[in-house]
Amino acid sequence: MCGAALAIAGSLCIAGGTLHPIVAGKSHSVEALTSPGSPLAQILLGIGTVLLILGLPGMYAWMRPRLGTAGFVGLICYLLANIVTAAGHLTVELFVAYPFASDSGTAHLIAGNDNMIDTTAFELFNIIGAVVLLAGLGLMGGSMLRNNTVPRWIAVLTLVAGAGFFLPVPPTQGLTGFLYEAPRGIVVAAIGVLMLRWPGGLRRWTEDR
Repeated sequence: MCGAALAIAGSLCIAGGTLHPIVAGKSHSVEALTSPGSPLAQILLGIGTVLLILGLPGMYAWMRPRLGTAGFVGLICYLLANIVTAAGHLTVELFVAYPFASDSGTAHLIAGNDNMIDTTAFELFNIIGAVVLLAGLGLMGGSMLRNNTVPRWIAVLTLVAGAGFFLPVPPTQGLTGFLYEAPRGIVVAAIGVLMLRWPGGLRRWTEDR
């Protein structure tokens, strides 16, 4: 069940990120929140994030024999970042920002700085969560690569999954969200498929035992 959740989660997050509207370089402005693609993109991302959170504990149990302490810490960081920041951000975007932006009487409450809520606390909430998420990916990827936990390409892609956040690409509809979500989505979906095919662990684990 966790493998299926991860396989579906990766696909939904890629689709949601790709569809997420960007208008005039902003993805959380009134114009972006009310343009075609909303709220479908946020719904896909929200469902994908919930499935990811449900699947990650099972992913740890599946790869525990070959993950290591750093990988465990990384997975905990990645799980917490998704529970707190990703889910929290999407909850605000879908259930607060979108209805406010869609109502002319409340649209002015949406911040003009692409942060939805113009407070230092919410900005730090997003920034710290992103840092924890990237740290988690780095620790997981490095541990999986060192311990030969999964096929090498998955471990390498996990290591570089956060690179999309730093690429000097101007915010572009269909491209920016894809660059953010596709690497992580592919990693999650690929591991989910491996879990479905080999629920007892990859063959080399049983051979080592």
